[in-house]
Amino acid sequence: MIKKLIKSLLVCLCLICIVVPEANAQESSTTKVKNDIVKTALKMGVDPYVVLSIAKLESGFDHKKRNSSGAIGVFQLMPRTAKLLGINPYLAEENIKGGVLYYKQMYKIYGNMELALAAYNAGPGNVRKYKGIPPFKETKEFVNNVKKEYNAMKAASIVEKSQTKTEKEVIEAVFTDVSKIMPEPSPALSHVTEKI
Repeated sequence: MIKKLIKSLLVCLCLICIVVPEANAQESSTTKVKNDIVKTALKMGVDPYVVLSIAKLESGFDHKKRNSSGAIGVFQLMPRTAKLLGINPYLAEENIKGGVLYYKQMYKIYGNMELALAAYNAGPGNVRKYKGIPPFKETKEFVNNVKKEYNAMKAASIVEKSQTKTEKEVIEAVFTDVSKIMPEPSPALSHVTEKI
């Protein structure tokens, strides 16, 4: 009985040793992808929240993602688009560079986020053809979902900044003027405070 228990514990321990590092590796991989997207976006003068939103919806930040139509990587670039951009979509760093660059080009052409997203998803030819967002369900959903994700990321960032600012204000108040926070001493303790 004890041998079975020890054997079971060893099996569980082995499974934990296999699964936990894999989960941590996936988490750190996602964090690295996000950081690379932000760095690339800032370097190229693109709003990082837009391209983070695109990558989240396209692949969930998974560089290994492929779809049935042939799209590849974090930004789900089509091989032809990647070739035109001069990047190798199978390399994570280049896929990120290509995705950010492609969105930037579409934004330069169309001048607003909605049309740039539509062109990113359906191709610039379809945006020209329909003189706006093409009537494709997938493209309309893509544009709306990226905008929702973008707004959620921006809102979360604002909340995070306001919380940080509030915490700083509290700390500053504590160190600069403790008397505003502390209650007045009790008259019964006045003989103690006079000595201090």
